[in-house]
Amino acid sequence: MVAVIAQCEMTVDKLHVVKQMNEQEAKNYAKLHKEIEGEITAGKERIEKYQQQLSRAKQIKSHKQQYDAIAQIIKQYPSKDETTSSISRTEKEIEELKRKKIYFEEEVQKRKRQFEVLVYSIQQLQCELSQDPVQSMEVDS
Repeated sequence: MVAVIAQCEMTVDKLHVVKQMNEQEAKNYAKLHKEIEGEITAGKERIEKYQQQLSRAKQIKSHKQQYDAIAQIIKQYPSKDETTSSISRTEKEIEELKRKKIYFEEEVQKRKRQFEVLVYSIQQLQCELSQDPVQSMEVDS
């Protein structure tokens, strides 16, 4: 009986030690669980931060592509100095052409007046010749 009691006490002691070990393991698992949850939370925060960085990087890339596209379009056109120079040359040409136009218009008016004078003179001569046919014959003879 003493042996049975001793064996029971030993079993109780073992169970007590197993209980303490299980409690210790439960505490360790709880601590490990908290650490893992903390790491998961930190991981989620890092993922969110990286997603924001990725979104910002995509936006920057998009802006850079737009900038490059606009830069290519701008490069197709001449510089401001070249454009100003071209405009200046064109304005000078326009002024020269206006002067030529005025000159030619004056020439046309001059020739028109000369032609009118010529036509008038011809008419006067015809009129004089038709009024005095006898005199024109005497002049011929």
